[in-house]
Order: sequence, then C-alpha cells, then structure tokens
Amino acid sequence: MRFKTTSLVAGLLATASCMVPVVQAAPLDVNQDNLYFLSPHPDDILLTFGGLINKLSKEGTLAQKTNVTEVYFSLSNYTTNHLNELTNKRVFDVSTMRYKEDFEAHIKMFSKWDHFRYKTAGFYDAPLRKYEGSPTAGGGPAGTFSDFRQDEVGIYERIAADVTPILKQDNCAAFVLLANGSHIDHFIVREAVMKAAHDLGAEAKCQIYFGEDQPYTGSNPDNAMDEVNSIQARLPANAITPMTFWIDKQQKIDSFKEFYLSQYDLGYIPPLESTDYETIYKWDKTTYSALQSHAHCQSAYCNLQ
Repeated sequence: MRFKTTSLVAGLLATASCMVPVVQAAPLDVNQDNLYFLSPHPDDILLTFGGLINKLSKEGTLAQKTNVTEVYFSLSNYTTNHLNELTNKRVFDVSTMRYKEDFEAHIKMFSKWDHFRYKTAGFYDAPLRKYEGSPTAGGGPAGTFSDFRQDEVGIYERIAADVTPILKQDNCAAFVLLANGSHIDHFIVREAVMKAAHDLGAEAKCQIYFGEDQPYTGSNPDNAMDEVNSIQARLPANAITPMTFWIDKQQKIDSFKEFYLSQYDLGYIPPLESTDYETIYKWDKTTYSALQSHAHCQSAYCNLQ
C-alpha cells in the first residue's frame, strides 16, 4: 500500500500529535561504543536499522565501535514463495540461504567482515514451530502473550536470560524492534528484552533503543505509534523519547534488493520508499524497573513485580 511521503518536520508534527504520553523528539545521541542489534530474523536489522547503521558508517564512527548482531529465530522455513513443507532439505536450504543473505548484507552495512560479530541463537521461527496467528502486514503470524504456547514461553524465558549479561554492560546500546505489526517472533524478542531490563533494574547499564519495524510501519502509518504508546502506558510519564534522523533511503532499498532474494517482495518496496527518515525511541534507563506487565499477560512467567 502506497502513501504520501511527508517532510521530516511534517512527520515529526504528525507523530507528536498522536503520541501524547511520549516526550518531544530529541537529537540522535547514539554515542556508546558497544552496539548490540537484537534481531528476530535475518533481514530485520537492515530493514529497521539499516539507515542508522549507514548514517553512523558515513560519519566514520561505526568502525571504531564493537558491533554485535544476534539473530534469534535463525532456523527458518519462510520465503516469500512460501511452501509449508517441513522437509529436512527445505529447512536446511532456507536457513542457510537466509544466513548467507544476512551475513553478506552485514559485510556491506559494516564495511568489513571484522567490523561486526554475527551470532545466531537457532530458535525455530513461527512456521517451524507450527505457530498460527492472524497474518501481519508483512505476511507473518501475529500474536501476544495471550497466544503463547509452551514453545513461546520457553523461547521468551531463554532470550531474557541471554540478553541479561548484555544489559549489564557499561557504554552499551541495545537496539530492539518495536514489534509494529505484532509479528509473534518480534513480540517475543521485544518483551524478553524488556523483562530482562525490568528484572535487572539499576544493574542494567545498557541503553535500550526501540526501532520501527519495516515494512510493517510503512504499510500501516496510521498505526505507527500503537506499540510506542502501549509501552509508554506501562511506564512513568516521558520514559520514551523519539529520535528522528535523515537516512539514505535508496541505499537501504538497494541493499534489500541485492541481498535478500528469499525475502524479496514487491509489496515491501512502497513502505520503504514512503519515508526519508528513521525514528528510534530511547527508553529512559532509570525507568526500567518501573515497567508494568503487558495487558495480555495472565501468567506468572510474564508478570512483572
């Protein structure tokens, strides 16, 4: 779905008008030396944070940082010509193809193979878990805590444990997708990171930034603030600060076309073309422990005390 591209100023005004609980936009201040990009799937970091990474690279600061990408759902059966055949060969071919696509894209994003560390957790993506939910704008299945089965509970708890030592680090920034569109795998990663931050409280030194999932956000501009506002509603006032910055939009689109053959869909292009900027949302570290439970949490595993 195509919609009119707005200017940066107009976009900020429109955003501010629909996010009353969130403070006004602030300048970009990603000055930490240790950057962690916590990705649900191969391709999500380019699509959501590709503009930011390219901006930092052009400014000459990225190569001096320690950059780590962790992809959680790295065993996959999903391609845009999706065939729900869970054979050994197909799972192997799709998983290795997506790894290769993402690793090659990372070399381009970070300029050199030794400018980043690429990790995979090996969790099964939603199709491999035989998870079913209403379709998102990007084609994946949606869900929240009310849709969790034991498979999702186990993954959620393990990701929270995995990110805990990351969040304890000084001079650290962790980039997490907002879960715009409510893709179940995106939701699991976001909520697991938030749980880890809450449980650590003052022990958490790492700054968390949320990014707007693409193409979900561009496909649904009227709902772009839904997840930001839902998170802010669980926190003290003004805990979330937006930071909006110009990006090289064409560079992101060209990289997606060049590397992600298994995921390429013409429907992704209009949302990516619809904006000349990215927005990330800074979560005030002093409010990590004040986070309240998600509205759909009805079980002890996700209840935040």
